[in-house]
Amino acid sequence: RASVRGQFQTIEPQEIRVVLIEAGQRVLPNFDPSLSDYTLQSLRKMGVEVDLGAAVTGIDADGVSYGDKRLETKAIVWAAGVAASPVAKWLGIEGDRAGRVKVEPDLSVPGHPDIYVIGDAASMLDEKGKPVPGVSPAAKQQGKHVARLIRQKLAGDNTALPFKYKHAGDLATIGKRRAVIDFGWIKLKDWMAWWLWGVAHIYFLVEAQTRITVTVSWLWTHLTGQRSARLITHGEATSRAPLKEIDEA
Repeated sequence: RASVRGQFQTIEPQEIRVVLIEAGQRVLPNFDPSLSDYTLQSLRKMGVEVDLGAAVTGIDADGVSYGDKRLETKAIVWAAGVAASPVAKWLGIEGDRAGRVKVEPDLSVPGHPDIYVIGDAASMLDEKGKPVPGVSPAAKQQGKHVARLIRQKLAGDNTALPFKYKHAGDLATIGKRRAVIDFGWIKLKDWMAWWLWGVAHIYFLVEAQTRITVTVSWLWTHLTGQRSARLITHGEATSRAPLKEIDEA
């Protein structure tokens, strides 16, 4: 609401409701329960209404249906992920219920040792029997593993080394000066976790120019409360000609 008050003067902050609908019994279920509790408390302190244990059953132009409730709204943000590309269907092989390819331990396609699938298009279990998450750190590790195997094959070594996922930890930002970090051996929250989250995010960006740009942008936002880039439109465009008229012209 503080951000809205300073940047969108035609919107009354008191009229805004932010509702988080979570199908699980706690937010950030991959984190330690203590960090999930901290996140829930932080969200509620910021004025966010959190509804746990309620799965979304329908979305339309006028709102959201979840559980036995209905929320009338015109602004909906979907943050539950999307379906993976149906690679298994393209290849004509068996996939899991999400359409991902059930790969061999070395990330190759069953029956096709020269075809590899990585990232969120691949379905496999780690050494502990848990699914390898479809996140960028896992995809980067898989990419390096497959590159190593291809290099070995080009050198005449066809050893199918199994992929071993190394989970570095979980990080999540909640708001300004609020974040949580779970490395397993250490758990952090509040402003220190927020700063470490920012450092880690910038570190893993690809180019130095991008790192500098993002750092300057974040510092500007942190110090002034103003975002460096915004797109604001006023009303609906009425001067656009119908496609039929454009084609005839």
